[in-house]
Amino acid sequence: MSRPSDPDNDPPPSVALRNGAGPTKPRASKAASTGKVGHQSMRQVNRSVVLDLIRATDTISRPELARRSGLTKPTVAAIVEDLMREGIVRELGYTDSAGAGGRPARLLELNPDAAAYLGVEFGVERTLVAVADGRGAIRSVVTSPALKDPERALAALPELVAGALKASRLPRARLQAVGASVPGLVDQTTGMCKLAPNLGWKDFPLRSELERTLRRPVVVTNITQTAAIAEGRLGAARGVQSFVWIYLGSGVGAGIVLKGRPFTGMRGFAGELGHCRISDKDVPCGCGKSGHLESFTSKTAVLEAAQRAAREHPGSLLAALAPIRELPPLFEAARAGDEAANAVLARLGDDIAKGVSYVVNVIDPQMIVLGGSVGTAGPALLELVTKALLRHALAPEAVRVVQSSLGDRAALIGSVLLAMQIAVPSYRLVAAGEGSETPTFGAFPTHSES
Repeated sequence: MSRPSDPDNDPPPSVALRNGAGPTKPRASKAASTGKVGHQSMRQVNRSVVLDLIRATDTISRPELARRSGLTKPTVAAIVEDLMREGIVRELGYTDSAGAGGRPARLLELNPDAAAYLGVEFGVERTLVAVADGRGAIRSVVTSPALKDPERALAALPELVAGALKASRLPRARLQAVGASVPGLVDQTTGMCKLAPNLGWKDFPLRSELERTLRRPVVVTNITQTAAIAEGRLGAARGVQSFVWIYLGSGVGAGIVLKGRPFTGMRGFAGELGHCRISDKDVPCGCGKSGHLESFTSKTAVLEAAQRAAREHPGSLLAALAPIRELPPLFEAARAGDEAANAVLARLGDDIAKGVSYVVNVIDPQMIVLGGSVGTAGPALLELVTKALLRHALAPEAVRVVQSSLGDRAALIGSVLLAMQIAVPSYRLVAAGEGSETPTFGAFPTHSES
């Protein structure tokens, strides 16, 4: 006679890390092998698997959960009852068809109102705060001008958070965790923002100050690393195991993903592509040095180049559109066949390709994703970069160069995803053999602005 299953004693199925690692077995520990701690660990893993399967589908029945997870039906039933009691999961109607037992099964769905997650992007021009629900759908976004002083930026944050929560119609009590991104070097061990040159921040304890201010768990990352995570899970690089996300906007940087895992380096400083030297010209960079990629390919640098070209070619269409304060007039003139504008874009494409060539030669990625206001400015630039890369890189033929599909919200979306990941262990676990290695965290609808 078989013993009834107990959710504490059911062995956990094999699991796979959400970041793309292959199936693994949970690592055994002395504490986990015997006693109450071991039972609690097994129960948490089982709960994580069940919750993640519910979260990954619109609706699902208990028998289907048991089939996909490899857990016994009594175990699944006990976990579901706990989740329903906590308000995380709720029941809907019945399935259309009867199961093996002859009766339709009750359907379950995640209650998106049961949790809230906060994403914060400390941009060079703006600070953005987003609130997402339990499925990861962003319900509200509020913005304010960027503050160059980090203490003032933190002091202004509670009001922004309150506004975003109000607009999302999710109470603060349901806020689980916070993901924050900053355009600079972030020590992943301490959460210290070592240097954000375009913000003027240096040696600021960002994670600890955010935790003190918001009283929630916080993860802090570099903006480009955060955007790469979002692009790999929900954007143009979805399903791509090795790629580099390159931000070209107010600054220049790269987020690196290798074999499905973000690569941040020993301290979290990897990806500072914008501060690699591509020219002997004494063109100053925001970091205090000169000749860096950022000095030639940031938005400011591109607009300055367009203004110079307009002055040097007074009869050009570019000159007629001057002063050039934004990128669209430059691309408009280029599309119209203006030689001065096309010369600016040709130089820009060549400079970007020089920087990208180092990444291609050293890392050999499957894909390069261009993001930021410059990187996503138009297909003409993408074509120029792709062609110039053939001249500068050793063997770039197999590397796809694409533009971000997440637009200027990639880092903000990534911040939300990271907040969800640190708050809920199940976001890192899926039943072995089930689903994609890149998770679906719900839809990201059109953002509301306030």
